[in-house]
Amino acid sequence: MSFFHRIEPFLYSRKNIFGCLLGIGGLALLFAGITSGLIGLGVVAGMYAIGYLVAPPERGVAVTLFDTQDSHDITEGLNKLLVSIRFRVADDVYNEVGSIAHEIVQTLPQNGAGIDPADPNVNLIRQTALSYLPQALDAYLAIPRIYAERRPVQDGKTAHDVLMSQLDLMNSRMKEMADAITQNDTQRLLANARFVQDRFATSSIQLSPEKVAISADGSNGSSGSKIV
Repeated sequence: MSFFHRIEPFLYSRKNIFGCLLGIGGLALLFAGITSGLIGLGVVAGMYAIGYLVAPPERGVAVTLFDTQDSHDITEGLNKLLVSIRFRVADDVYNEVGSIAHEIVQTLPQNGAGIDPADPNVNLIRQTALSYLPQALDAYLAIPRIYAERRPVQDGKTAHDVLMSQLDLMNSRMKEMADAITQNDTQRLLANARFVQDRFATSSIQLSPEKVAISADGSNGSSGSKIV
């Protein structure tokens, strides 16, 4: 790897860009004759240093998702995560994260109850919401955006391409898990239906209205009504 490629992430960083902008202001003062000589160069260097120190560095995910089983907390955390990355990533990344978040929320208990930790499908979805998705975004957001979207880093792919591959995989897995959970619910429903059918299929209620007679003391004197 060449020296330029090694320092390229720094060249695209916020700190360097902001420092350069202020440094250009210092050069403008120099060319305008307001400063001159070594003093002018010192002003340029000083303004660059101020810009470098003042500018915030690239930061990862600004939202901390705490370990929780509560579906409301997970949903709220995902909403905050989407808000925090809205103008920090390209539209395709944002839309893919939104799709993953939607799939996760659709599989959570809608009444805010805690999720079932014994269900491996639900556990994978929970881990994706609280760990895998934030970690992937955190690693990506720590890279200057211009560098991440333009410079190949692996097999001709940019960091943006690598992230999209990860997100596509997560999204497809979330859809599979959602289908599996729905299938499990369907199987439970069918099992319950079979139980009800087996329990009552051999029973019948036969009423012969013409044979029903209610005695004066309230007892049913009919032999035409029976439960088998």
